[in-house]
Amino acid sequence: MKKNTFRFISSLFLAGTMLFTASGCYFFPDEEPILEPPTLDVSDVVYNTYTAVRKDIVDQSIQSGYVISSKETECYFTQYTGQLKNIYVNPGDFVEEGDLLAEFNNGAIEYTLEIQKKKVELAQLNYNNSGSAADRLQLEIEQNTLDQYQAEYDGGHIYAPVAGQVSFVKTLNPGDEVNPYDVIIRIVDPDQLCVSIDTTSITDYYVDEKVSVAVNGETYDGVILRTPREEIEEGDESASNVFVGFVNDSPGFGCLGTIASVTKVKSVSENAVVIPKHIVKYTDDRTYVQVLRDGVKVEVDIVTGIENATEIEVVSGLEEGEKVIVK
Repeated sequence: MKKNTFRFISSLFLAGTMLFTASGCYFFPDEEPILEPPTLDVSDVVYNTYTAVRKDIVDQSIQSGYVISSKETECYFTQYTGQLKNIYVNPGDFVEEGDLLAEFNNGAIEYTLEIQKKKVELAQLNYNNSGSAADRLQLEIEQNTLDQYQAEYDGGHIYAPVAGQVSFVKTLNPGDEVNPYDVIIRIVDPDQLCVSIDTTSITDYYVDEKVSVAVNGETYDGVILRTPREEIEEGDESASNVFVGFVNDSPGFGCLGTIASVTKVKSVSENAVVIPKHIVKYTDDRTYVQVLRDGVKVEVDIVTGIENATEIEVVSGLEEGEKVIVK
């Protein structure tokens, strides 16, 4: 009985195992079919384009400089270091030649000078009365001493060497020590305003060329007065300044030292086909653009003309209205 029971159980186990094995594949997913690679229709490509237009294009150079006076005189003490007594002018004041502008506190030399003048007068009287060689020699000695004191006195004063308008006064207080040749005052001719620009492109400018000058938002007609070319020809190899004069109106004395912008027009092309410079492509032997024609990208060789900072003229190879591919 037990043997039959064991056989029965074994049969059931074997049948169950076969059934599980036969149906086991149903517990795993079916393999996914291999898909074809995606295709991109050319008509689906979207290009960024720029439409070629007709317009005037200007090639110009712009340089910055400062408004100055072409006639400028610096004023300073020359003889010795001294203590400032006073400065008698302010920026904007008009002065005449010979006007006292500033002086040292030199009361001692002033007193000595007056005493020496009296000594010269006395020596002159003695010589006039005697006519002797000794009195003549004494007169010369006293006069030489007077000249020395006078030079010392004058060295403690600044007189206007020219007529004009004061453009600069150094900030000093009475009692401040001032050294010889320190610029204290600057006098300019307000009718001789110009613009000085520092440039390495000396071949861009020629005397008598017309330019425009912008100062404080106002534009003035200008003309090239002088270039480094003339300075170099005269021996100044390091010259780099171009001087631009005002033709009619000028910005006025109050603009001295103000930044100015000088514009020179190099060339103009009117009603030209114009595109942005950055979409032009170059190789060793080609200049070309990519154009969208009937929805197809086409490379087109072009001939270019003048250009400025952002745009370029297309002389041939491209027509107004064509769509040039940017990217």
